[in-house]
Amino acid sequence: MVKSTRRSASVQGDGTSGLGLVVRFTPQASTSGVQQLEKGGFRVASSKDFRSAASVPNDFDGADVQYFERFGIAIVRRDGEKLKPMLQRAMQQKVIEGVRQERSYRALGGPVTKKMEMSPLSMASFEMSAGRGYLYGYRDGVNGLIDNLLGKKEIDGYRVAADFDETSSTWGLQAVKVLESGMTGAGIKVAVLDTGFDENHQDFVGRSVNKKIFASRSSEEDVHGHGTHCIGTACGPLRPTSGPRYGIAYEAEIYAGKVLGDDGFGTDRSIIAGMEWALDEGCQIISMSLGAATQFGDQPVDDYEQIGQVCLDAGTLVVAAAGNESSRPQHIAPVGSPANASTVLAVGAVDRLFAPASFSCGGLNPGQEVDVAAPGVDILSSLPGNNYDRWNGTSMATPHVAGVAALIAQSDAKFRGWALWARVIQITKPLSFPARDVGKGLLQAKGSGSV
Repeated sequence: MVKSTRRSASVQGDGTSGLGLVVRFTPQASTSGVQQLEKGGFRVASSKDFRSAASVPNDFDGADVQYFERFGIAIVRRDGEKLKPMLQRAMQQKVIEGVRQERSYRALGGPVTKKMEMSPLSMASFEMSAGRGYLYGYRDGVNGLIDNLLGKKEIDGYRVAADFDETSSTWGLQAVKVLESGMTGAGIKVAVLDTGFDENHQDFVGRSVNKKIFASRSSEEDVHGHGTHCIGTACGPLRPTSGPRYGIAYEAEIYAGKVLGDDGFGTDRSIIAGMEWALDEGCQIISMSLGAATQFGDQPVDDYEQIGQVCLDAGTLVVAAAGNESSRPQHIAPVGSPANASTVLAVGAVDRLFAPASFSCGGLNPGQEVDVAAPGVDILSSLPGNNYDRWNGTSMATPHVAGVAALIAQSDAKFRGWALWARVIQITKPLSFPARDVGKGLLQAKGSGSV
């Protein structure tokens, strides 16, 4: 059953222009901070005002300030010069802890046959990525075949790539041992914050789906397809209409927050609004296959450190894609934002040989680690219009983790928030690659409940 109020398809502004300032209040002082903004002539709207709406207006109905009470964060969209002296006073009074420019974030996955969009930061080092990625895949396939012919049947205790038979289930589900878990995700709420979801797909008829729109450049449907693909992996059916099983938590309740627009881009405003909605709805897992590139020496965004902390303390695990800015072996890029926050579980991607995917980012900046690795190459899942396709990206690895986390959460009510994080890490399988690239190892579901 789909729980969503319909509205006509429209475009509401530009998802990457008109960026504001992100203001993070000192804990316990957010109320006085908001009052200071109001006294200064700023019109403040709270996210609570739109909890029952099917979509959240880009500017909160013309407000100057958009306030997310649960996280103690506000976004100021107008009159930045007027705001500066007020912010300086508030910081001196320790009412405000931080102010930064709002950022743009993008979907971190795409079709196997299509070059994934890269940020300008990493484009120079990724100039020939499409051809290089294909050659890496071809090389890995040939190496796997040679290993088989020479008698090498296993890598890190797993059957090699040539042995994956996808007649009944995708290689990703086999690799993370989903078929060895007796859990279904029943009773667990999984929020996927992405480009939306095609709830009319033939494989999701009759499922419980909750939708809300937060993106500014957005129609009602999943025009991009990225969100439907990610939800397919995390929560797809046990027995799809066509092809092998590709979904993990097939009885979980789906919460599809459209935080990225039809162009695949979103902002802090849409993402934070989606996270607060998921938390308010009681979702045990928030999955975000999105991010912004970082550079060497960058620090995690304190806002997401705080948001992740609030979520974990409330019993909600946030998982996010590590990023696709690498072009291995020549260049490894650092984990992107918000996955580089210490309170967000960062997911790297591996290929069929359980090697780091050529595009997958690594934990190069101190304290900004890849926490766990999951399949992210040649991943088959659902697409809008009753379609299916194979995509690459840390975006594809992330919903594997979200789906398995739902199985773990179902297995025991004690696995919530921090405890769920610990359990995900505990049942990973070590890989013969640096922790920089694969974290604690390959995600596993076999410890999430017995058959």
